[in-house]
Amino acid sequence: MPHLLPNLLTALAYAIGGWLSLQAAIPPDYISVLFIAAGIAVGAVLVHGNRVLPGVWLGAMAVQGLAHQQAGLSWGWVVWIAPLGAALQAWVTAAWIRRRIGYPSALDQPLQVVMLMFVCLPLGSMVNPTLSVPTLTFDGVIPWRELPGAWFTWWLGDALGAVLFTPLLLVCCGQPAEAWRPHLLTVALPMVLAMGLIGVMFQQINSSHQRALHEQFDKTGSDLAQRLQRRFDAQTDSVEAIAKLMELAPRMSQADFESATQPWLRRYPGTQNFGWSPLVPHAQRQAFEQGVADSGMPGFVILGRDQEGRTTPAPVAPHYLPITWVSPLETNRPVLGLDVSMLPATAAAVAATVQSRRAEVTEGIRLVQETGEQRGVVMYLAVFGQPHADDPSHLGPRQLKGVVSSVFRLDDALQAVLGPIDPQQMQLCLFDPAAPPDNQRLAGPAGCEQAPLTSVQEQRWIKSWPLRIGQREWTLRLQAGPAFWGLAGQNSAWATSITGLVAVAILGAFLLVITGVGRRTAKLVEERTQELAHSNATLAQMAHYDALTGLPNRAFWTERAEATLAASREAGKQVGVVFLDVDRFKHINDSLGHTQGDQLLVTISARIHECLRSRDVLARIGGDEFVVLLPALRDQEGAATVARKISRVLSMPVMLEGMQVKVTASLGVAMFPAHGETVEELLRHADTAMYAAKAAGRNQWRFFTADMHQRVSQRLALETGLRMALEPGAQELALVYQPQIDTATGRVMGLEALLRWNHPTLGPVPPSTFIPIAEDSGVIELLGPWVLREVCRQIDAWLEGPDAEHFAGLTVAVNVSAAEFARPQFLDHLQAAVQALRASPRTLELEITESLLVQAAGDIIERMHTITEMGMGLSLDDFGTGYSSLGYLKRLPLSKLKIDRSFLLGIPGNPENEAIVRATLSMAHDLGLMVVAEGVETAGQRDFLQAHGCNACQGWLYARAMPAHELAAWLRQQHEAMPGRSPRAAPQPT
Repeated sequence: MPHLLPNLLTALAYAIGGWLSLQAAIPPDYISVLFIAAGIAVGAVLVHGNRVLPGVWLGAMAVQGLAHQQAGLSWGWVVWIAPLGAALQAWVTAAWIRRRIGYPSALDQPLQVVMLMFVCLPLGSMVNPTLSVPTLTFDGVIPWRELPGAWFTWWLGDALGAVLFTPLLLVCCGQPAEAWRPHLLTVALPMVLAMGLIGVMFQQINSSHQRALHEQFDKTGSDLAQRLQRRFDAQTDSVEAIAKLMELAPRMSQADFESATQPWLRRYPGTQNFGWSPLVPHAQRQAFEQGVADSGMPGFVILGRDQEGRTTPAPVAPHYLPITWVSPLETNRPVLGLDVSMLPATAAAVAATVQSRRAEVTEGIRLVQETGEQRGVVMYLAVFGQPHADDPSHLGPRQLKGVVSSVFRLDDALQAVLGPIDPQQMQLCLFDPAAPPDNQRLAGPAGCEQAPLTSVQEQRWIKSWPLRIGQREWTLRLQAGPAFWGLAGQNSAWATSITGLVAVAILGAFLLVITGVGRRTAKLVEERTQELAHSNATLAQMAHYDALTGLPNRAFWTERAEATLAASREAGKQVGVVFLDVDRFKHINDSLGHTQGDQLLVTISARIHECLRSRDVLARIGGDEFVVLLPALRDQEGAATVARKISRVLSMPVMLEGMQVKVTASLGVAMFPAHGETVEELLRHADTAMYAAKAAGRNQWRFFTADMHQRVSQRLALETGLRMALEPGAQELALVYQPQIDTATGRVMGLEALLRWNHPTLGPVPPSTFIPIAEDSGVIELLGPWVLREVCRQIDAWLEGPDAEHFAGLTVAVNVSAAEFARPQFLDHLQAAVQALRASPRTLELEITESLLVQAAGDIIERMHTITEMGMGLSLDDFGTGYSSLGYLKRLPLSKLKIDRSFLLGIPGNPENEAIVRATLSMAHDLGLMVVAEGVETAGQRDFLQAHGCNACQGWLYARAMPAHELAAWLRQQHEAMPGRSPRAAPQPT
């Protein structure tokens, strides 16, 4: 009785620890990599002695029951081995600790701690796995090939549990108490936190593996289902095609029928035969049988078949549907003459197709002429002709001519479509839920159509997909097999556990040797003092410096600038102020993400700082705006030198996490006292000069001049005018369209939509002027959707108008700027435009520029795939003028490259441009991309491009860009010039 309570408490603690450990077990073997109970057992035996070993055994028995239930294993004699091993392991480890280290003891000496954490506990934890794992392997619970991994995982879990929880148990219950209790906060709490951290890390890694595996399972199943559905659709298409043939040309011979159906038989394995069963009225039966016999099938008789499969001459009926033609004939002669409307397995499907006039499929049937247990179905489709009211076989508005049939071998079809599927990886079952319970299975192991009896955990690995063939709904059910579970892998969890074992052992060893309240107090005071000092420094830093770059902020820079101007007035010195703005930083930030944008700003600030003197002051005053104070200058040339240096270093590419990004900046320079007497004036004028540099094309710098205010005002006027041009009723914006010509045929293969702006006072404004303004000001978010809507509206107008035949099959390309494409709302605008488009989305093509490829991050690539999945094509515009990478090109869903017009200058005759064009054409064709050359203006250019395999040309040689109505007339003229053929563009005179 004195030993009962300690044993019960030990058993309860062991069981709870074991249950918690099983929650972190890795399926399917459910071996935990953190077995808490092992540490509880060793600690209990150290504290209470060998008298609690029965409690260890009892708790281990309870854990075995939980583990067997979780893994779905049955009880056997091996269930007794692991509890005995657990008790033996606790006894051996505790005895070793007492002998080698000494206990009871405070265990606060370095050598004692090292022996405990790094020798006794890890080595003692080998006892139970060495005893239990081979036993489970011998009994077949664990495969022999998995014995090393299972042993290692078992040992790792026990060792980690012992290293974690033996010290914790000693802190709570160890002797002498006065030595162990003070460790409750300094040892127990940090180790519990460490255990929680390891548990969270393991759970995250394991959950990540499970999610990845589940996603792979869903993707695999969805792919198999889609492939099967396409195969079933192809089977229906083949039957419909043959039915149409029989409707149009029913009076063919057996040889003709075989010739017509052979392509389908070769293309789609699993199709056993195609058959034709004409409708034969009873009055014509004898003549029909004699006619078929005379045509080369002696002895032909219309047959029926009873439930036992015996064939006899068909009983008298008003009509018959005998199989008259069958392909291939030699392997299917036994079916000749069978009346499909009377066969028990097919009569319902035949009646259904006559009624519905759609393809109907029978329930599953066993194909007795096949080897093995292959099952199949028969698809029927009724063929009708025009009604003849005086015909006694008149069945309704249209006369039934007969029925086309196709026998479909499911196992062969699945093998051809899906290939060999390892049942250890994936178990497949195809069944017909609408069929009788004893005839639902179509493919898969016997009984697979029944609802699987599995645990809730395993239900995640069973999923069904609906499939349709004819008018029947089938179900494809997949279940992950044992080998599929193994795909999850345990390397990451093991690596985390090993790291955790070493880290926790070091932490426990370190904490156990820490003693002395005074030392801890002194350390705490020191840490607190350091924290206060750090806090004060942080507050000062935040008040005067930018948190991201560490540069002075606007307020601090202004103070320094005021002081510098005051000193310069007295000394008669000049002072320069450089205002810098990163070109298109918002676009880069939106494309790559704010983290990458912050890293870019830090890099930019460091590069600017390298260009300055020690007395110059650089500050960050806004998101991507920097300002530099240049004191004690002799003249403007000193400021110009600094501006040139900054422009040069900032134009060098920046590497952001392996991705090369090219940035530029626009700089404005104002001088004291020439351009202003105060800091506010100098900043304002430097800002104006910066805008002038940006308006001049970016990546430039400018000194402030008095007329810059006017140019900045003009830029603002253009921005305002562009916004007004987008208002309803403005009618300032218009689209023109330039044909793209197939070089091989000379026919028009597509159009490019080009935007034009006719300002009411300024007149035509070129796109090269207003598009950059639209991107910088954000107007592109309104302009881009407007262009998409107008193009879609025009496509519908063309295809529904009188000239629809001239526009049929043409694609319309729309230019999309990199800034517009990268904005989050772009896909929403595109989807809205396509949804309003009544024509097919395939008539639309988006042209993107090479600058977008520099930022081809994961979200940009995903966005491109989304666009192509919507049915639209993607073309790369102005190829060769940016920074394209072949690595990007092969990853992106592009269908077309456009050679920039600058590379056609001097062709033929310019060796460099000729080499670039030839290389581009070769590379594009190797990647499977179509190539369009734009700006073709001479016959020589055309001949060169055609000779080197360029797919299409676009330029004034063929046609200028035209408004929609002129384009329609131009296409009509081309069509009339070549009657009966699609428009062919005649080159215009150069």
